[in-house]
Amino acid sequence: MSKYVYINNKYLKFKDAKIHIEDRGFQFSDSVYEVIKVLNSKLLDIEFHFSRLKYSTKELNFNYKVNQTFLTKIFINLVNKNKLKNGIIYLQITRGIQPREHAYKKYLKPNIIIYTTKKKFNLPDKNYKGYKAITYPDIRWGRPDIKTTSLLANILAATEASKQGAYETILTKGKKVTEAAHSNVWIVKGTKIITHPANKEILKGVTRTVLKKIIRSLNLELIEKEFSIKELLKSEEVFITSSGSLVTPITHVDKIKINNGKIGAITKSLALNLYKAII
Repeated sequence: MSKYVYINNKYLKFKDAKIHIEDRGFQFSDSVYEVIKVLNSKLLDIEFHFSRLKYSTKELNFNYKVNQTFLTKIFINLVNKNKLKNGIIYLQITRGIQPREHAYKKYLKPNIIIYTTKKKFNLPDKNYKGYKAITYPDIRWGRPDIKTTSLLANILAATEASKQGAYETILTKGKKVTEAAHSNVWIVKGTKIITHPANKEILKGVTRTVLKKIIRSLNLELIEKEFSIKELLKSEEVFITSSGSLVTPITHVDKIKINNGKIGAITKSLALNLYKAII
């Protein structure tokens, strides 16, 4: 837990952090967020996070101009104040405070909330683990490409995974895979690495973006296309990516073993190369 947080130009103790009850982020999930990973007290992939943050605030017409230099200073201050070595920085920007009404007023002043949390990452070392995932219907709203806090469908999916002793929920629409409750999904077939294209059906993951460059640098074949549940279950390797999961192997999907329940060679290679790149 953070000892110190940042809210609207003030550093506060965690226990003293509060927002107004008519904040639109609180009442309507009218807010966006980013999760930035920190390894060895270093902020990672920051440019990609700011690019996506600008996209999200623009798509929702927030009265907010993203100032990368200003926010980065706050991130660094919180990492130092909280003595964070490995973990995440959570940034949330709400549309602002307004008497409860669905239609929002123009020129509301956004609320800025930032804090840190310690986290143990699944790193590609001797303790590197593969996990189980389940499949679950994708019932999210129609714009998951915008990183909003409207995550109730993700919560239901993730809770079902937890009930079944799984790490992640792979979301499906009809017979096809979109992404997962809190990550992007990849499959391996021979030397082909396949993932869903970054359109309005999925979130353009930051780790996904970084990994694409690594895949190309290794002269592996990257294919961005939709794939089916059947292709998922018959693939040679499955892994997920996110700021919190990095590259995490999925060795079981529902009751099916992937690669005989073992971590695949390509997955581990990509995890190692990502780790080298980000540190």
